[in-house]
Amino acid sequence: MNLTPADMCLPPYDPYRSPVPCMDMECPPVRMMRDPFVMKSNYISYATHASWQQEIRAAVERSRKHTIPLLGGLIETENTDAEILIVSSGTAVSQGREAIRLLSEEGLRVGLVKIKSLRPWPYNEIREATKSAKYIFVPEFNVAGWMAREIKATVPDSDRVIAGPHVAGGMTMPPEVIVEHIQRTLGKSVATLAGRGS
Repeated sequence: MNLTPADMCLPPYDPYRSPVPCMDMECPPVRMMRDPFVMKSNYISYATHASWQQEIRAAVERSRKHTIPLLGGLIETENTDAEILIVSSGTAVSQGREAIRLLSEEGLRVGLVKIKSLRPWPYNEIREATKSAKYIFVPEFNVAGWMAREIKATVPDSDRVIAGPHVAGGMTMPPEVIVEHIQRTLGKSVATLAGRGS
């Protein structure tokens, strides 16, 4: 049997000098994976975590009866009989209101659904408010579009939901960006932002 020469071996492991601990049977996570007692405690921890998630969701639902009167309803609506709706929450609602004003000057009637509570989620209220809409636009101050996904999961005929426009957090969203997004979706000619006001 040929062994590696001593001068070619790595130096002995020194935990005080090595930035990464050695992965052996005495050092986690390998030891945790082979140790049935630790594994059992992990499973218990995960089950506890899952049950707490369920409890939090249940607590949120129990709070619904208190949240509705406190907020004056979970949503606010304007012109929900319009074929085009802007559904949003937070700062995007203000931008949406101005976009609605700009679109009304161009002859488009657009409604608004302001979501005032994320937990509890206003599932039935959103379904009722959007039942007549052909287009549901969801402007958001995040690039992922998580609220549009929530609304798609809430309303029937979810292809009516158009995610966007999106801007990254901390950026501004001029109402003209929302107007342009709606006009493009409807197939209307769009004046670019650079040409406005000149």
